[in-house]
This record gives sequence, C-alpha cells and structure tokens, in this order.
Amino acid sequence: MPGNPGSAPRWAASGERPKNIRGTLRRLIGYMGDYRREVYAGIAFSVLSTVFSLIGPQYLEAITDEISGAVLGGRDIDTDLIAGTAFFLLAVYALSMLFMTASDYLIPAASEKIANLVRRDLSRKINTVPLNYYDGRTTGDVMSLMTNDADIIGNQSADCITQAVSSVTIAVGAVIMMLYTDWKLAALSALPTAAGLLFMLFIIRHSGKYFSRQSRDLGLINGIVDENYYGHEIVRTYNGEAGAMERFAEVDRDLFRSSFLARTMGGTMPAAINFASNISYVAVCVFGSMLVVEGEIGYGVVVAFIVYSGMLSRPLMMLSESLTSMQSVSASADRIFAFLDTPDMPDESTKTARPGKVRGEVEFDDLRFSYVPGREVIRGLNISVRPGEKVAIVGPTGAGKTTLANLMLRFYDADSGDIRIDGVSIYDMKREDVRSLFCMVLQDSWVFDGTIRENVAYGCGGVSDSRLEEILGDVGLGPFLESHAGGLDAKIAASSLSSGQRQQISIARAMAKDAPLLILDEATSSVDTITERRIQDAMDHLMRGRTSFVIAHRLSTIVNSDIILVVRDGSIVEKGSHSELMALNGFYRSLYDSQFEGCD
Repeated sequence: MPGNPGSAPRWAASGERPKNIRGTLRRLIGYMGDYRREVYAGIAFSVLSTVFSLIGPQYLEAITDEISGAVLGGRDIDTDLIAGTAFFLLAVYALSMLFMTASDYLIPAASEKIANLVRRDLSRKINTVPLNYYDGRTTGDVMSLMTNDADIIGNQSADCITQAVSSVTIAVGAVIMMLYTDWKLAALSALPTAAGLLFMLFIIRHSGKYFSRQSRDLGLINGIVDENYYGHEIVRTYNGEAGAMERFAEVDRDLFRSSFLARTMGGTMPAAINFASNISYVAVCVFGSMLVVEGEIGYGVVVAFIVYSGMLSRPLMMLSESLTSMQSVSASADRIFAFLDTPDMPDESTKTARPGKVRGEVEFDDLRFSYVPGREVIRGLNISVRPGEKVAIVGPTGAGKTTLANLMLRFYDADSGDIRIDGVSIYDMKREDVRSLFCMVLQDSWVFDGTIRENVAYGCGGVSDSRLEEILGDVGLGPFLESHAGGLDAKIAASSLSSGQRQQISIARAMAKDAPLLILDEATSSVDTITERRIQDAMDHLMRGRTSFVIAHRLSTIVNSDIILVVRDGSIVEKGSHSELMALNGFYRSLYDSQFEGCD
C-alpha cells in the first residue's frame, strides 16, 4: 500500500509560511545558511565605511573654522594645521573607500551564491514533489519560479539587506554627530526628515500587496506565453489568434496595473525623501547663518551640518529603495517558500524489497484511485497477468487506460489496493526500483536538445554504437541517421523533428533500455501506416518474452494480443482475446466496428 506523507523538507524552518515581509525576510536570512557569513562580513565592512565617512565632517569643521577665524581675525592661516588635517581627512575617506570596496565585492558574490542555492533547491524540489502538484499549474508558472523569482532573490536579497543596515547606520550616526555638533540645528534639520520617514513607512505598509500581485501576474503571463509558443500551430489552425491575444491582453493589463501601482507607490518614496532633504538644507543654511551672526556657532558648524544633512538624506533615499526591493524580494521569496514547503513524496530510503530475476507476473488487487477525492477513476480493479503476456488495454477516452500505466510506474499512488510484480508489492519497493523494471513509450513523445546518441541511450549506459544503429534501423530511423554527417553524435532539437520522428526516437529509447516490462501508450499514434508496420514488427520483436501493456485507440494494432482488457468508467467490463471479445458481441465489438465501419 502507498505510504504516509513524508516529513517536512530541510528548508522548512517552521510549519507555517510567514504572512508578512518581516517574517519572510527573517526566514530568507535563515535559508541563506553559510552564505550569511559573507553577507554579514559585507554588512560589517559597509558599517565600517560608514563610520569613517561620519568622522570626516568634524575635520572639515576644523579646517573651515581655522580659515574663517584667520580671515575674520586678520591673522595668517595655519597652513601646517590645514595640511595635517586635510591629510588625515584624506586617509579617513580612503579607508572608507577600501571598506566599501570590500563590501561591494562580498555582497554580489554572496548574492550569486544565494541565487545558485535557490535554483538548486528548486531543481531538487521539482523532482521530489508528487505529480499531482503540477496538475493544476502551468509550465510558465513553474518556470517563473526558476527564473524571475530566483533572479530577484539572487540579485536583490543580499543587496537590500546590506543597504538597509548601512542606511540605518549612516542615519543614526549622522543624527548622533549632528547632536554632538549642535543640538538646536540637529533638532531643526531632523523635523523634515522625520516627516519624510513617516510618509515612507505609510507607503510601504500599503504597497506590499501590489508587489505580490506583480509576482503572481508575471507567473500567469509566462504560462500563457509558454502555452501559445508550444501550441502556436493549433492556435493558428483554429484561427485562435484573436482569442489568444485577448487572453494575453487581459493578463497583461493586470500585470500592468500591479506593476504600475507597485512602481508608482515605490517611486514616491525617493521623491518625498528628496523633498524633505531640500527643506532640511534650507533650514540649516537659514537658521545656521542666524546662529553664526549671533555668535553661537562658527562657520565650520554650518559646513559640517550641510554635509551631515546630505548624509542623513542619502541613507533615507537608500532605505526607501531597499525597502521597495524588500517588498519585491518578499513576494518572490513567499512564492518560492510556498513551493519548497510542498510536502515531498514519502521517503522510501528504508525500502529494500525487489524481485530477483523478473519473470513478469503482474497482479492488480482491488485497485482504487482518484485524482480528486470522491471521484474514482479506477474502481476495484482486479487483473492477473502471466509472465510474457501481451496485454492490450482499450476503451473510450477518459476510461482510465493511461491512469493504469501511471499507477504501475508509481507516478501516482493508489488510494487502496495493490499492484504486485512477481508477488512483490510495488509499494514495498523504491520508486526508482519500480521504474527500472519498465521501458515505456508515452503518447506525448519527448526529445531534448542534444545528440542522437544522448536521446536514444538516455538513462541506460553501456549500449554499443552498433546496437544503437540497429535499434534506429528497426524503428525506421536508418535514413534519418544516415542523413546526419555526425551520425550518432549529430545534434538534434525537438523543434526540428516531425511528431512522427520524435515518437520513433522515444520508441528507440525504450528498446535501448531493454527492461523486462514494457508499457506502450499509443506508441504509434503519430506515425504513418508504412512506418507503423515497420515499428510494429520491431515492437513484436521487443515484446517477445516480456510482459507488455499496450494502451491503444487503434484496435488494429492490438488484435494479436494475448489478453485484451476493455476498460469503461474505471472498471474492466470485458476480458479476452480479440476473437473471444468479437464473439461476445459486446462493448469491444461496438468499438471495433465503429473504427472499421464502411470498410470492406
């Protein structure tokens, strides 16, 4: 029987996903693992750079006071003092630059490593989640996780955290130094900045939802592009361009609205901070000049405050940008963590059962299965197949034929009942051990960009070139192989092959694996009649001595089967050889006659 759901994955820091930016970012920092050290080191260097830059204005004040005092007092300027102070100031700013350079090296390096970590975990997760996870999702949405969301995490996560810490350090340091220099001017210049900060927090509070919608809409639009690209022939054949464009335009409008609102609200923060900064400059210049006239402060204090005001506005601008990035990072991280938190298939590392020398006896014992709870597709199925038999499975579309193949290969696990191979339950075996017993050709053929050899010998090393050439000849691809100068090492792409050629390569791949059990799901549905006959001869040779399951709509291809199982509404309604079923004059006879109606 199928096992219980597996334990939570290693990246699940808690049982529940965070519902806010703070919680998501806290989890993201924990997720970074050892790369946090590089991020922390980058932050430390950035803080040190900030500290040295904060010291500088104090020496500018000393230089300004010396020059202004000498000019107003009618004495000579102490050039040695000016030179010494300027040299020390230059050293301070040089150290600040060196520390910032180190930070600028560490943070991008950590960002790329984090992006690589995200992609590795996503790639690993794709292979561990149950197939039913993908049933309600588009390819584009999953691709958006691997590309857009992973890129945002990699490019912005470490940067925005470092920028936020650095900006807070600069702001706090600037305020402290301003209070140390003159508390009156500090209080006056802080008022506009505080107003800008409050406005920034208000915007952040209300704009987060638009970044989440933007990330979601981007996944939807990628899904539509993916569907229209791979199905462009169907779209054009059925004159569906207008409908496809209308659907794309609808989602694109949603993406435009969410992106526009996210960018607009995020863009108001720098403008507000810049406005507050300008007000602060004016206040420092006007009231600072008044205090100089009254003799309460010197010109150097005004110069230092102008520098500090600029330093105070700059980190707030940085903070507004980093908080905007944090919202985008949070939205992407939330989507990624939602995927990573999806329960894995049950762990089967402790399973050791496996048939010895496989004879090929397959039993289905009271098998029940439903894709959606309460709506059974397979109902109490009982079949016993003897070793070496060729079993055809026929029936109308949606009857559950392909579902049987998926259950045998454990792409899905049954709700109840059992499937046994040579008396060993497939649920007592590891999934990979079960699948190693089968070679298979699906109705939807799959070819990847690579060489002919890589495609045919996929997953089965040790197949000789002569054997591969023999297999290609058996499935009708001999002329195709000869037409490529590189032979088996010639590069091919799915887009350059006809549907029939892709299916022939899939059949050749199954023959190269040479497993003891065989599943053919409409294996010749995309080839012409002449090629089908040639492939059928090769298939007959391949199936000899092997237990084979042939799922077919074209009944002419399975008339020589040992057993034909007629499936209807998830149950076996008829069973027997072709001649026996025709003699019954039942459902199989009606299916067969409907295909050959009007033929002499």
